[in-house]
Amino acid sequence: MRSIAVACLSAVALSAVVLSAVVLAGPALGSPPPPIPAAAAPPPSDAVLAAKLATAEELADQARRSAALNVEIARKNAAVDARNAARRAAYEQAVADYKAGLARQDAANAKVKADYDKAMDAWRADVAACKAGEVKRCAATAPAAPAFKAATP
Repeated sequence: MRSIAVACLSAVALSAVVLSAVVLAGPALGSPPPPIPAAAAPPPSDAVLAAKLATAEELADQARRSAALNVEIARKNAAVDARNAARRAAYEQAVADYKAGLARQDAANAKVKADYDKAMDAWRADVAACKAGEVKRCAATAPAAPAFKAATP
């Protein structure tokens, strides 16, 4: 029995030692290791600084050229828009002139037709009077056919 008691005491003592070691080392076991201080990065070399500066200057130059090209394209687009507007206005004026010419021709043809119809009515009245016995109206001749003009704008 003594050996069991000694074994129990040794187990208890061993547990106490392990437990105290865990308690003392607890924060170190459960957390990541502390960072190792990094060596200070060496300052960039002149070549690295020159490359960064050249890249920045190139980007600025590209931005300036891009802005200049955008202005030129906008100017050319405005010129094209103005030219298109002028051509559209000229076309619309030409169509209006054409329609006005057609209207004038239609009016002239209507006048010619009205004059002809009036002359034909007078001639028909003369023929009817001649047939009715008025001899002096028998000398009338039929009016000539009107000369209508073709619609030419």
